[in-house]
Amino acid sequence: MKKFDWKKLLPHAYAIGIFLLVAVIYCKPAIQGKVLQQSDITQWKGMSKDILDFKEKHGEAPLWTNSMFSGMPGYLIAGKTNNNVPYYFAEAISFFLGKPFQFFFLACICFYFLAQVLRTNTWISIIGALAYAYATYNPIIVSVGHDTKMLSIALIPGFIASILLIYERKYLWGAALTAFFTGSLISQNHYQIIYYGLIIAVFMTIGFGIKWILAKDFKHLFIAGSLTLFAGLLGVFSNAVVILPNYEYTQETIRGGSVLADGAGNTGKEGLSESYAFSYSMSKAESFVLLIPRILGGSTNHLEVPQEKSKAVEALQSMQPEVAQQLQSNLGFYWGEGHTSGPPYAGAVMCFLAIMGFAILDNNHKWWILGTIIITLMMSWGINFKDFNTFLFDHLPMYNKFRAPGMIIVVPVFLVCMMAILALQKLLFGFADQKEMMKKFKLGLMLTGGVFAAILLVYFSLDYKGASDNMLLQQISQIQDAAQKAAFESGAKSMINGLIEDRKGLFMGDIMRSLMFIAAAAGAIFLYNKKIIKSVIALLAIGILSFVDVMAIDVNYLSSENYQDVEENDASFIPSVADQQILQDKSYYRVFNVVGGNVQMAFNHGAINSYFHKSIGGYHPAKLSIYQDLIEKQLYKFPNCQPVINMLNTKYIIYGDQQNPKVQINPDALGAAWFVKGVRFENGPKEEMAALDNLNTKDSAVADKSFSNVLKGTFSFDSSATINFVKNENDSVRYTSNASTDQLAVFSEVYYDKGWNAYVDGKQVPYAKVNYVLRGMVVPAGEHTIEFKFEPKSHATGWMLTNICSFIMLLLLFVAIVIELKNKKAKTVSI
Repeated sequence: MKKFDWKKLLPHAYAIGIFLLVAVIYCKPAIQGKVLQQSDITQWKGMSKDILDFKEKHGEAPLWTNSMFSGMPGYLIAGKTNNNVPYYFAEAISFFLGKPFQFFFLACICFYFLAQVLRTNTWISIIGALAYAYATYNPIIVSVGHDTKMLSIALIPGFIASILLIYERKYLWGAALTAFFTGSLISQNHYQIIYYGLIIAVFMTIGFGIKWILAKDFKHLFIAGSLTLFAGLLGVFSNAVVILPNYEYTQETIRGGSVLADGAGNTGKEGLSESYAFSYSMSKAESFVLLIPRILGGSTNHLEVPQEKSKAVEALQSMQPEVAQQLQSNLGFYWGEGHTSGPPYAGAVMCFLAIMGFAILDNNHKWWILGTIIITLMMSWGINFKDFNTFLFDHLPMYNKFRAPGMIIVVPVFLVCMMAILALQKLLFGFADQKEMMKKFKLGLMLTGGVFAAILLVYFSLDYKGASDNMLLQQISQIQDAAQKAAFESGAKSMINGLIEDRKGLFMGDIMRSLMFIAAAAGAIFLYNKKIIKSVIALLAIGILSFVDVMAIDVNYLSSENYQDVEENDASFIPSVADQQILQDKSYYRVFNVVGGNVQMAFNHGAINSYFHKSIGGYHPAKLSIYQDLIEKQLYKFPNCQPVINMLNTKYIIYGDQQNPKVQINPDALGAAWFVKGVRFENGPKEEMAALDNLNTKDSAVADKSFSNVLKGTFSFDSSATINFVKNENDSVRYTSNASTDQLAVFSEVYYDKGWNAYVDGKQVPYAKVNYVLRGMVVPAGEHTIEFKFEPKSHATGWMLTNICSFIMLLLLFVAIVIELKNKKAKTVSI
């Protein structure tokens, strides 16, 4: 009997060791006890505090949170779930490393797995894994706290590799791993990246499907298609506890549309508005950022050109100090649309090798990869390729639920790295004929030259002026004082001309930079082909070049400067004097934080306030559409929306500036519940919203006429009647009432009928949506206990399905392992 050769595992052990070492070195400050300063994670800590406090007290997380937007489903933030199998699978293959090490290590492991499935040399697999994991987009999103996005990007190669195993007739292993990687990808809860992963899988399937049809291999087509669908669905429903409630909730959010959509806001009739969805579109020229990092200036906030070399800074230093002080906030080197934290740079060496791949490869992957790259680049252009993208927005399923088309650039980055390792494998180990290799190599060089010729045309055709530059000049043109206007106009033009020179310098500098890296990599391949150097030297050279290439850009956006001491990082969660004053009040109320005077910030970046208080503001990309309507139509009018502020039980308003916030008590806050004298029925949501403009919310309610059945009755207002708040425990809110006649009660809790049930003395009763966002109910005469319970059936059903599918996944993996061991044993015995 032949023993297993453990030496076969050594290359993989080396790979794991390299991935771990690089991650530890790059994230070294984390070892020293420091933490990343991530703006989105800071917001998450604010929005999740209410949920985590409840969990600490009661032992499990609630399904509803009171901390933001007057209440919303908590399972979107840190809910009660049982999808442990897919979650811990991702943790296990990343060796349970903590963040931020996990982000890069997991991406390396998953891409290495893909590279091995593609049968590339171990060292080529390592090169590709490092290039993919540290492609510049990844450190950038880590730096701002897009953790779930990064983990999803890290898992995509494993997801694609598992499907490839099925397509290559490794049915059992492929199905088991497809289920696990699908489940793990979905467990990260970043549906936009999941959607992009599915796009890659669909294009790949079409490519293989055409091949199988042409070969008349219909049996394999059926088996592979069925197994992939089965395994994918298994992975999906191993997260049913998350997916079903989220899907249900999405229909009621801004991503599901709004009945009040008029094209002016963020929401359309059936999803996001087109203008909002197409925000953060890339320009067509910006596609070359994969190869030339700072083609449009790099980053909005980062000083891409050193001060001592910047023509724009030089211009500021030469003008009047008071003018320079006003203009310096407009000093931005990025001049693309919107703003960006940095470029999605794939690396010049990787792009060069990918271009080589399109010249030299002729296999299963070449054409579907090329087609996917072209289509997804067109999708990234968004509003800048309007007809095409509007068609997709209107017809592609679920596409209108996402915004920021530029995010799809993660697909070309992944496919460039995938094509690059296939090309490098072919260049170094795939040609028996040296002359044939040189012929293909020269063709690749010609294609690369053609790409750079196109880039030079772009370089000479651009004006290097962004929308912010033109906006600044427009603002200056409105200045009334002639002398002041002339001074600012002259200064602004001087600064903009300096910026143009700086931007051109960045573009040309990076063209030369990329050419140098490409020339060095091409030289290594040429020397290997001429047998001047060995393959190991060529691989070492290309590996170092490709890694240094991206890492030299990465450190501009994620470095030791992004880390802080824990105490410094937690400074946002030290209560201000205003917070401390409010926290003395132990009653049930809400807070509106308008510090700085920017009302919109309270509803788009206001989650930190939720760390301390129950807030009517907050931050979340999927707010309930009825609440978003209230924000846009009423709360943005603050302070001219007092009746609405009152009905939301807003007892305290924080105002002033960040250094000296102050507290204003609102004596007219209506409390947790109150009886009204009557209700006014309106014919549709538009009329209902308009009625809030002048509604006396203390005495009256307004409702859509569709709820007239629920609110029918002969209730008559009893001035001596009482309704008292007892307690709110997130998923349960209790009141007591006492009245001589039936009363109409308004409850200052957000209406969400996909789970909230109302009970009077334990018996379920109907309730209605009143005042556009609140709950209303006819309360019978006498003494009663009223309770609202959050009991979403979707969560209960999802919990059951998750348990079932998780068990099947584990069983499938167990069977795959057992059969693999039996096959190995049989082979060993036969030897």
